[in-house]
Amino acid sequence: MSALMLLGLGLGCIVAEIFFGSFFLLFIGLGLCITAGIEAFIGFGNIIGGSVESVYAWQASSICLFSLLCLVLLRKPIKSWFKGSQVYEDSLQNGGVGEIQQGMVYFKGTLWAYEKALALDSNGLESGTLESNTPLKEGDRVQVLEIRDNKAIIKV
Repeated sequence: MSALMLLGLGLGCIVAEIFFGSFFLLFIGLGLCITAGIEAFIGFGNIIGGSVESVYAWQASSICLFSLLCLVLLRKPIKSWFKGSQVYEDSLQNGGVGEIQQGMVYFKGTLWAYEKALALDSNGLESGTLESNTPLKEGDRVQVLEIRDNKAIIKV
């Protein structure tokens, strides 16, 4: 294959990696690009001086070798670049202020069913009575203590 064809295939594999995210097409693309560079500057026909079939065989072997070397040498460093990029913080446990809407608590973009928090006695233990027995009205602001079992635990 010509150097331009190998380079086109290599760049195509690298671009396809963006869409598929398999993390191996990148190394195959790098192997193709390195082989394209060797073909462009030196030429496999000049190195081995054989038939077209042997040139293709050497190109294929070169692609496999350089892809494997890139995989072994570059996989860990490249993976470390993306290590912290997909860390999601569960900010629902921190609590905050919510508003009563449609009989539910609107909190952080979601409507939650709610339970009123139990009152704490002087020792910090739950006393078993609800903090307030008054019904909540539309638009009331409440303190969301936490999200537990898909319900907002609120304090009026």
